[in-house]
Order: sequence, then C-alpha cells, then structure tokens
Amino acid sequence: MARKYTRRIDPTAPGSSHTVSGSSGATTGAPGGAQMGRISAENPFYALHPVSPGRLALYFDQFSQMLHAGVTMHEALSHLGSRGIDGRLRRATEQMVEPIAQGAPLSEQMARFPELFPPHVRGLMRAGEASGRLDTITAEIAEEYRGQQRRAWVIILTKLWFALPLLLIPFIIPLPKILEFNPDLQAGLDWYFGFLLRVSLPLVAGVIMLYLLLKVVINLRAVRGVRDRLAYATPVAGMLVRQAAMERYLIALEALIGAGVQIQEAMSIAAEAGGNTEVERQMAEIARKVRNGMPVGAALAKARVIPTDVKQSLETAERAGSYDRTLDTLRQWTREKRSMATKIAGIGGYTLLLLISSAIVGIAVGYGYKLYIESMIKGTEKWLE
Repeated sequence: MARKYTRRIDPTAPGSSHTVSGSSGATTGAPGGAQMGRISAENPFYALHPVSPGRLALYFDQFSQMLHAGVTMHEALSHLGSRGIDGRLRRATEQMVEPIAQGAPLSEQMARFPELFPPHVRGLMRAGEASGRLDTITAEIAEEYRGQQRRAWVIILTKLWFALPLLLIPFIIPLPKILEFNPDLQAGLDWYFGFLLRVSLPLVAGVIMLYLLLKVVINLRAVRGVRDRLAYATPVAGMLVRQAAMERYLIALEALIGAGVQIQEAMSIAAEAGGNTEVERQMAEIARKVRNGMPVGAALAKARVIPTDVKQSLETAERAGSYDRTLDTLRQWTREKRSMATKIAGIGGYTLLLLISSAIVGIAVGYGYKLYIESMIKGTEKWLE
C-alpha cells in the first residue's frame, strides 16, 4: 500500500510542502517529525574542507549494500552511525537515527545537513523513498561520487599547476632591481627581502584569502541560484551541468515509473534531482504542465534543458506505453554521452590551462632575467676588449 510522502521542491525556496503518492519507508505525520525535520543552519566554512567524494561514495555504497541485503533503514543508519568513515558523516547519521525510527523521511533528515547532502542527493533520495528503491538509488549516488573521486586528484593537480606561477610572480619580478645596487650586493639583497615582506608576501596572502573567501561565498545557500544560473549559461560548463542533471533525472524517473508512480507525479519528484536550480526550475515547469493535463511530448517541446533525442524518445514512450524500456535505454545512453563529454572537456580544459600557465611562467621568468642576460653580455664584451 502506498504511503504519503512529503516533498520539498528546495529547502531554500519559499513555498509550502505538498503531498504526493508513492511508497516510502516513513510518514511525515510521525511524532516529532516536523521538529526533527527542520533544516539546520548551513556552515559557510564547510566549503573550505568538504567531505571527500571517496568517503561519500563509500558511505552510500555501504548503505546500498545493507538495504539490498534486507536490513531496515533504521538498522542501516545505526550501523553507519557507529562507524568511522568520516566524523561529520558519523555525527550526522547518529542524529538522523532517532527521527527515522519515529517515521521521519530520510530525505527530510538529510536536509538538516546541506553541507553533507547537496540538493541533488536529497532529490534522488526522495525518488528512492517514493519508489521503494532506495537500495538502487543509493548505489547510483555512490557511483556518481566514485566518478568525482577519480577526477579529484586531476583537478587538484591542475589547480596547483595553474596557481604556482601566479604565486611566484611577485617573487620573480623584483629580482632585477638588485642589479641597480651593483656593486653593493648586500644593499640590493636588503632591498629585495624588504620588498618581499612589504609587498610580495601580503599580496600572496591576500590572493589566497580572496580565493578562500570566494569558495565560501559561492557555496552559500543564498548565492546558489546565481551561481547555478551562471554555470548553466557557461558554454562548456553548462553542457556538463545539463548532462549530469539529465542522467540523475532519468535515474529517478526510471525508479518511480517502475514502481508504478504516475508520470505527472514521477516527473515532479524527479525534477528535484537535477542538482542545479535553473535545471530544476525548467523540469518543475515541465512537470506542472503534465500535471495540468498536457501531453508529455507537448510539455517537453520547448524545454531547453531536455535534449532533442530524449524528448522524442519520451514522446514515443508515452504513445507506446513503454516507459520502462525507454527510460533504461535513455539512462545508459545519457551516461555514456556524459562520460565522453567529460573526458573531452577535461582534455581541452587541462590543455588550455597548461598553455596559459606556461605562458605566464615564460613571461615572468623572461622579464625577471632580462637584465641578468644583458649584464652577462656586457660583461663578456668588456672582457673581450
């Protein structure tokens, strides 16, 4: 028997919750559910040291294995809360155990910890609750985090490669000034080290602080909408954002349709798994049109976020009544397309960063040693005379 499931479009957006049909492991009418489901204040400094994708992958992978083996959600969370995968994950899980035992939805409890469980994770978990396929959904979340972990070291090394020359410039540029104090080398060195203390080191420290502050600001809940719209509108980044959102959308939609949830409600819930506020807005608008009686094909016609191939396939599936087969094929196709696009974008992006950073290093070093080379040439000419 399907239970009532409370869904929130976005914990940051105004509006009241509404109820949809679906199979869930809990009811929101449980004692203390409203109080314990309250969203916590977000720690803005979490962005400086987030939980690694590898640990999150392990967390959701273990969760999926236990659910697949028939362990109840409460028992699985109790087990995860007693293990030391990560201190923050362990503490958050411990705080979710009691409300879950009282019947609160897991996705609502995860909303209390937005730094650990971003919107797309909570959206997928809602789809898992509504479809009764949490084991499958958590396995998909674990797989996505594994992919992020595989790319994490490459991203870190790229940042270091690009940041190192920028940080070295304030130390290289003033070096030629030492020659102006010739033959008093000591005076030149004194001036150089004084310049480092007065200008170079404060400049480097300021750049680092500005970078850290920017990381905090762009991850604030209040700024998320602007950040997501900019990411959506950026040519290459926007393509990757849309492909990732589409894969999650199809994962959620496949689970919901397979569990017998009506298409209009399935599309409403799946819209929350996009992971980008602009994508979620467009998908929610599509779901609203379908809920108001518009055919799926017509609702998708003007949706920019949905690729043409997906639109045509879903329209065909609506007419043929074969959503299960179509969604499985589309999910596999979208995953392969996203993987290929990520590789191509990564290679192109890393190549561009390599060229830019190499050019910066070349200019800085060339300028810094220009006077030294000229001095050597003049010294050689004088010696030959």
